[in-house]
Amino acid sequence: MLRSSFRSVRLRSAALLALAISASLAVSGCRNQGNTFDMSRHAAQWAAAETAARQELAQVPPPLKSVYLNIDQEPQWQNPYLSIEQNMIQLRIYLPDENASPVDRGGLTRMRSARKQVVNIRLAELPQALSSLPDGAWPYGRVVAIGREKETPQNRAWFPNHLEITVRALEDMGVVVDDWNRPAAMP
Repeated sequence: MLRSSFRSVRLRSAALLALAISASLAVSGCRNQGNTFDMSRHAAQWAAAETAARQELAQVPPPLKSVYLNIDQEPQWQNPYLSIEQNMIQLRIYLPDENASPVDRGGLTRMRSARKQVVNIRLAELPQALSSLPDGAWPYGRVVAIGREKETPQNRAWFPNHLEITVRALEDMGVVVDDWNRPAAMP
């Protein structure tokens, strides 16, 4: 009983988080933020945010590779998905279907796309954004997929560095990363 009400509160808080982050970006987006992937100037705040997120995310069970390893396309992925952009990270989540009935699952009245939430965040906001997600946003456990929209000559220069920084931050928070940018290993 207590767990279900906690999930309900977290679900509402995820929606409020998306709204708050979007508003924050709208307000601060006009100012020159420099490289939003450079956290060296805010090392103490960044470390505190990672530690708080690690403690909150510890409540999400660890992932099982057998559950998610064969998924390599976003439409089938159900956990948080991060797309690394030049000055931001796009966080995509699919909220769980609260209706337990199998009637019309995936149909016109219960479309998966209607439960999709997309939030553009800076790296500094990643710990809070992930730790605020509801339990239902983690069906595979504590794992996220990372990708990019497409490889271009422009993003070849900055993408590897931003990817490395983001992966390191996620691992510091105890989140497993399924990196879809690297070629799959040959069996």
